[in-house]
Amino acid sequence: MMDASLELTRMGQRMSETMAASHDVIGARSGMIRTALGSPLEANYRELARMVPEKVEAFSKAGAAIATEWWAMQADMLTQAQQLGQMALKGRPPTAVEWSAMTERTIAHGVRALERGVALGAGAVKPIHARATANVRRLKRARKP
Repeated sequence: MMDASLELTRMGQRMSETMAASHDVIGARSGMIRTALGSPLEANYRELARMVPEKVEAFSKAGAAIATEWWAMQADMLTQAQQLGQMALKGRPPTAVEWSAMTERTIAHGVRALERGVALGAGAVKPIHARATANVRRLKRARKP
């Protein structure tokens, strides 16, 4: 639970950094687009050509991270449902030992669901954060004389 809380904090920080970086990148690239529209011979085509492919790559990685965690969550939920179903199909009330084991599994399942939910969000944010912050650093270096 503590690891999940810390990861949520890190994810919140990455999201804030991503938003700030996006603001800076959009501002810089908007100027490049204006320049390209007004004077095509002076355009920074290298930077303009990066815009779409880098977004496709970052969002593809984010989507893959979401899908991976989503399927892991689904598999875990199915396992939990199977175990509960097996318990119900015994045709008798669970023994104290069975009840205790079921309770432990249910608690563990809840913790895993929380951890995977956090990992899902963190995995989605990570590649977008990496791309946005790398763009800010590169564009700042390019502006320096």
